[in-house]
Amino acid sequence: MAKSSLYNMRSYALKLVNGEHDESYSFLPKYVEMVKLTNRDSAAFCAWTEGHRPEKPLIFKSIFISFKGVIDGLPAGCRSLIRVDGAHLKGSFGGVLLSAIAIDANNEIFPFAWAIVGGEDKENWKFFLTHLKNLLEKQKFANRGDDWCIISDRQKGIEAALTIVWPKIGRRYCCKHLAKNWKGKFNGPLMYSLFWRACTATSPLTFRKAMERIEKANPLAIIWLANLRDQSRWKRHKFDPQICCEENKTNFVESLNSTFGIDRCRPVLTLLEGVRRMCMVRMSTRRKNCVDWADNEPCPNI
Repeated sequence: MAKSSLYNMRSYALKLVNGEHDESYSFLPKYVEMVKLTNRDSAAFCAWTEGHRPEKPLIFKSIFISFKGVIDGLPAGCRSLIRVDGAHLKGSFGGVLLSAIAIDANNEIFPFAWAIVGGEDKENWKFFLTHLKNLLEKQKFANRGDDWCIISDRQKGIEAALTIVWPKIGRRYCCKHLAKNWKGKFNGPLMYSLFWRACTATSPLTFRKAMERIEKANPLAIIWLANLRDQSRWKRHKFDPQICCEENKTNFVESLNSTFGIDRCRPVLTLLEGVRRMCMVRMSTRRKNCVDWADNEPCPNI
């Protein structure tokens, strides 16, 4: 049998199991209503644009989802560091899955909000960050206000959207992405090791020594870091232990994207249900595990 015939049969079987890609988008308004009906106080919003064909009067634009359980868990047991990133979808219509992920008290990832948009541009990031800001501002019992910090790569759409939507929030860049730019500007193993020594400093003394060695090796590097600090809106000119922690990379969101696996190829409704089940199973498993913890012991990963 020809490979093309096998491929067509496989595609036909997947359509029977998961449904059509274009048909899946038409179910999203009902999906949003069902989320709000069955899971009170959850955040679910769907946006459409006007089409130019009679058979398609509306065209899907974006959807934002965050369930009540993860909304309550965010201020109750997570730090104020939030990682945002996008994962490209592999379905018939493409798109990007935007995610917001926190770190809980046990050093484990805590996904709490996600959206599907057309691409990673300023308008789509504004949509996602606006809903994210409203979501966090409603958690008044956390008393954090703008004392959140968002870490991401240097995607231009994120920075432009944050400047408009949430200019007062703390800002960081992933050191792993910065290291690529650093190596292009200041090549050599010495400069590379000094860069990571400064990034991973856990005390003012260690940080100051690393910066002094960088300045001694190449004074231009200090100017480059100073410009980056101004762009990142760091609170102080020197090491600040209140906003610095061991999380200076975005690997934890990449690990989340890898868990989606084959769901990124499936219709949008199947993908959203896959994300929901993943979060539900993750929270249930952790709840069962913590029941066995001894009262006089801290979390295992602390």
